[in-house]
Amino acid sequence: MAGSSHIPRVSIGLPVYNGERYLEETLNSVLRQTYTDFVVYISDNASTDKTEEICRQFVDQDSRIVYERHPKNIGAAGNYERSFLPAKSEFFRWQNADDPIEPTLIEKCLKVLDEHSDVVLAYGKTYIIDDNGNFVRKYDDNLALMQDTPYQRFKTCLENIRLQNLMYGLIRRDLLAQTARMKAYISADINLIAELTLYGKIYEVPEHLFNRRIHEESSSWDMKDNDTLQKFFNLSKKNLALQTWRNIYQYYKSINKSPILINQKISLVFYLLRYSFWRKNILTSELFECLQHKFGMGIK
Repeated sequence: MAGSSHIPRVSIGLPVYNGERYLEETLNSVLRQTYTDFVVYISDNASTDKTEEICRQFVDQDSRIVYERHPKNIGAAGNYERSFLPAKSEFFRWQNADDPIEPTLIEKCLKVLDEHSDVVLAYGKTYIIDDNGNFVRKYDDNLALMQDTPYQRFKTCLENIRLQNLMYGLIRRDLLAQTARMKAYISADINLIAELTLYGKIYEVPEHLFNRRIHEESSSWDMKDNDTLQKFFNLSKKNLALQTWRNIYQYYKSINKSPILINQKISLVFYLLRYSFWRKNILTSELFECLQHKFGMGIK
């Protein structure tokens, strides 16, 4: 339990901000897991609704729940990090406050990780649900990245990842700790998944284990709305600039610091050069927009 000397095998980080509408349902779905040796670290990002009240009720009911409230909003990325830092367990997963999970998610993913030492992350199939919890459609991430080389896993990841649900699977905490994790820039979650492919394989459990709720308050509601993204990540206008450049730069940093062989690093550097060339129009457009903003240049 959380308050004893026992360290559970699984830690769950639950970052939340004004999550009163779905939080109780989500926490109940976590507590109904068939695998029970876990602790939940709730990181409350200075919520102004009934989130704190709900969390404290659950703390009183179940010793596996630990609650921390921040006096001011530290942004989504900061809150994800704060929900990870207390974890000392062998395995870790993040849990969104509005995405209920199936009862066997931890059990099925843990079985994979126990049986396959070369797998860094195991996740299940996803159902998209609406704001009332109604089934909308199945969503296939198509990211069973079981190739032997980091090069192939990284390349396949970047060429296929879309609405990623992988980070809500189960991850080896010690390897996750070596990554950049979630930072305050757009698509940092995609950068994280790509970085994890450098540390091991990614296994897709062929069963429905996760529910992704898409609603107007969710961060994935409109990924093209910069105002929504800025509010979610707590970004300045400056940090909204050169987003594709930033993502690619972070890929290079991840490759450089990873433990993979030098020949794999070289291959990935050349791949990223091609990857950047394919996005030359986007990169050029972002650069011109940045110059216009900084110098007031009349570039068209």
